[in-house]
Amino acid sequence: MTEMYKIQPKGLYFVTLTVVGGIDVFTRFEYCDLLVDNLNYCIENKRLRVYEYAILPSQLYMIADVEEGRGNLPKVLRDLKSYSAKQILRAISEHPEETRKEWLMRLFHFFANRYQHDSEHHFWQFGNQPVDLEKIVKKDKPIPTPLDALARAKWVDDPRHYIYCSAYPRQRVKLSTMEYRLLL
Repeated sequence: MTEMYKIQPKGLYFVTLTVVGGIDVFTRFEYCDLLVDNLNYCIENKRLRVYEYAILPSQLYMIADVEEGRGNLPKVLRDLKSYSAKQILRAISEHPEETRKEWLMRLFHFFANRYQHDSEHHFWQFGNQPVDLEKIVKKDKPIPTPLDALARAKWVDDPRHYIYCSAYPRQRVKLSTMEYRLLL
């Protein structure tokens, strides 16, 4: 793995989790809600701190770290990806109205055969594409945010109108109340 994409146990990172093959899974509220529930579980039990996030059809963007002395971010992200993948794959296979069920499960099976021979299905891409925000600040570059991803994708004109992002007034992720810019 290149040095550019390594996560240190401590630090504040802009993280991108991507579904294999860029498959649009998070187009149903049920799957987004499962991911939100998994994020909240990691926030409550694994001491993950999420400052901003946005769920797009095939990606989760977030600015996150872990409470000092409570674990490390790579392990928490590994657990988040593992558990959420199992739940979402089960939800897809059991969803009575999922018209793409066979196609989706066939694709996830294809990626498992290609990358993970010990598994029936493979959901998340390997790696998290972490960007160390402290290094960005030192280079006097603008800090990337998950809300920028929404704007680039042209999903909404105003992030406050998108249900699955930190800007939405009634979003359900238990965001960290600390201003992450103060940590840099």
